[in-house]
Amino acid sequence: MFIKFILLISFIFNFFIKEAISQVVDEVNNLLSIVAIVNDEPITMMDLDARLRLIIISSNLPNNLETRKNLSGQVLQSLISERLQHQEAKKLGIRVTDQEVKNNIRFIEQQNNMEENQLIQRLFNSGVPKSALPIRLKSNLIMQKLLQNIIRPKVIINNNEVDNEYNNLLANNGKMEYQFSEISFKFSSLSKKEDIILIAKQIRKKIIEENNFEIIGKRIQENGTGIYKKNDWKLTNKINKDIFLKINDLEQNKVSELVITNTEVSIIKVDGKREFKIPELSNTVTDIAFISFDLPINKNKTNLIVKDVKGITENIKSCDEMTEIAKVHGNKRGKYLGKILLQNLPTYFIEELKTLDINQPSKPIIASDGIYVTMICKYNKELNQEFAIKEMIKENIRNRSTTILKERYLLDLNRKALIDVRI
Repeated sequence: MFIKFILLISFIFNFFIKEAISQVVDEVNNLLSIVAIVNDEPITMMDLDARLRLIIISSNLPNNLETRKNLSGQVLQSLISERLQHQEAKKLGIRVTDQEVKNNIRFIEQQNNMEENQLIQRLFNSGVPKSALPIRLKSNLIMQKLLQNIIRPKVIINNNEVDNEYNNLLANNGKMEYQFSEISFKFSSLSKKEDIILIAKQIRKKIIEENNFEIIGKRIQENGTGIYKKNDWKLTNKINKDIFLKINDLEQNKVSELVITNTEVSIIKVDGKREFKIPELSNTVTDIAFISFDLPINKNKTNLIVKDVKGITENIKSCDEMTEIAKVHGNKRGKYLGKILLQNLPTYFIEELKTLDINQPSKPIIASDGIYVTMICKYNKELNQEFAIKEMIKENIRNRSTTILKERYLLDLNRKALIDVRI
């Protein structure tokens, strides 16, 4: 009887051991199963699961089956887009180093008052694989380099467009303008519109409860769930109609109801409202010429060269004269620059310009790439103001155009790719 009991216990034990092993094997196989193939490169369930965990924990969403179901399609679309960007970067010779990723992680830690390596460990303690955040941040850095090297250089700014915006700006002086932040989630073919709206509702609820729009927005941007941006001040005619209808009656720091369009769902926070006044920017512009000299190979002779430079330049009376002398003396790279924003000049130039009168040559400026003498050519407050405003407009146009070209670029990558989705 005792032997039969022992055999029965042994049978039951072996049965449960086999069941447990079988479950582990099934789970491993499930994680290794392929959910999509992008130009012959697989995305596995493990990749999808890691990103879902990162998003749920970093966005403080409920970690349940419903949240995972609602997020899965959107997250898979993000993984596919990132894989396409990685492939394109590799083809173009664009690389992101491990050190760049580590620096990015350290920056996030510093922004959140964390010790070094604390962020990854904290995520790991919450069930997020240690590789999940670095993989996501590497994708962010690749996109930044594609923007900088491939997309942004294609932006063409038309002078007529700048003039039109400048005239509109003058016409709108005194009208109302708004500043607002937004978190937006794009609709995609891999996720139901209703699922994305449900996620947006959950996130809006968290924002209201915790009063932390900016923190959640930055996390969403980092983990790739959606897009977070803090807009510059915008006049009414520059705001999307659907957004304006939601924010027009909101008080400062209040959060809107969901803004749903054909392409995305957004959450808006009003940062401020005010009467638009054209900013005074004339003091941010200068009008200069310069002459430059090479540094001596023997650094001990620098003072002698500086003495010679001073002798050549100290009696120059105008920018025209400096431009002519630059054709004869120095390394021939000196010239009349004309109007330029101070922020675009090296610090050593800016500091020296503060001490100068018009048509007064500076003392020789020793820099890492040469010795310079500069001069303020003229000052016209009205023309400087117009130049500064138009440069601001150009930057706004450049940013808008870059965003549009980025969307087209990513759509083009998707169209050309062979993508096989298996879930």
